[in-house]
Amino acid sequence: MIWGKASDISLGGCFVEMPIPLKIETPLTITIWLGETKLRLPAHVASASPGFGIGIRFNTVSAEVAAFLEQHLLTMA
Repeated sequence: MIWGKASDISLGGCFVEMPIPLKIETPLTITIWLGETKLRLPAHVASASPGFGIGIRFNTVSAEVAAFLEQHLLTMA
């Protein structure tokens, strides 16, 4: 398990701050807490910036999760 701070969350992915990034294309499951809801999303590393973090691209997201994520993003805007 690796901990990081997620930011720039969108329907397609997010950025995770971490000093030593994972390699591009590394598959992973990211767990994100949005309010009281815990989302576990299959994903992979899309980009890496040593000293800053990694860009995560979500893989297949169910319609239910996508709707929840979209609603959450609208409340944050």
